Amino acid sequence: MNKNILNKKQNALLVFIVCSALGFFSSTTIQASEGEHGKEEAHKDERVFMSDSMAQKMGVMTQSVQTGSLNITTTVYGNIVTDPASLSHVRARFDGMVTKVNANLGKKVKKGETLAVVESNESLKSYPVAAPFSGTVIARHANEGELSNGQVLFSIANYDDVWAQLKVFPQQLSDIAEQQSVQLSVAGSSLETTIQHILPSPDEKPYVLAYAKIANTSGQWPVGAAIKGLVTINKLDVAMMVPKASIQEFEGASVVFVKEGDEYRPVPVTLGQQDNYNIEVLSGLHIADVIVSQNSYLFKADLEKSEAGHDH
Repeated sequence: MNKNILNKKQNALLVFIVCSALGFFSSTTIQASEGEHGKEEAHKDERVFMSDSMAQKMGVMTQSVQTGSLNITTTVYGNIVTDPASLSHVRARFDGMVTKVNANLGKKVKKGETLAVVESNESLKSYPVAAPFSGTVIARHANEGELSNGQVLFSIANYDDVWAQLKVFPQQLSDIAEQQSVQLSVAGSSLETTIQHILPSPDEKPYVLAYAKIANTSGQWPVGAAIKGLVTINKLDVAMMVPKASIQEFEGASVVFVKEGDEYRPVPVTLGQQDNYNIEVLSGLHIADVIVSQNSYLFKADLEKSEAGHDH
């Protein structure tokens, strides 16, 4: 075969492959042409094209713009402490000699289970020292042959319920009250609970202590752990709000990407108040507009890449 003909066929095949590849990736190609009105007008026509199947693969999520309420919060910090009702320091009822010890440090015991046996000094009869509730032995001070003499023999704790002890400083006192909702977080775990008590701090510290009870059967809230609390101090009704994750900064403006079929266009928005998850939109969008709520940075990156290409 003629060598020139062979080269022409190879070149044609290469063009076919390149075109096919471009067609495959057309779902993420940006069309950002500049018209006669200049660059500013051209930006209004920028679009990112992406099929629904590709958006799903890329983890893009959408939702409608809606009315709602913002939970305005203030932040407090503290620690997990033992529930006072779930900690017991066990003593012998009558003074005498410890003749038997059944529980060691770390043992899990049931309510009524015998921890030790004491021989009374008065009657010389033996009687059991029982666990007042189910829990874990966290301290042991009893050994066979020792005298009880009113001392603490065992300490037992039940950590199925614990408390968040939160420090509230003077500048926060006017905003925080009992029965307010508080979101607590520690080491990747979080939950919603309620402030039940506000008490003066010991030792004349410059804060008061707010207490919120936590169910801890999972053991994810260890005593002593440092925690963060977001106390809801106000609820603000807004006409429009979107997730904070949907907002991107593009060309000096806050934008939200609005979905119209397979097209995604950046829409500048004016923002208002916000909470930890959502932000108020004052203008730029309409109720029921479908916006990108997660991974909107992908569209921003494509637009910036297109702009960089035009600059060259």
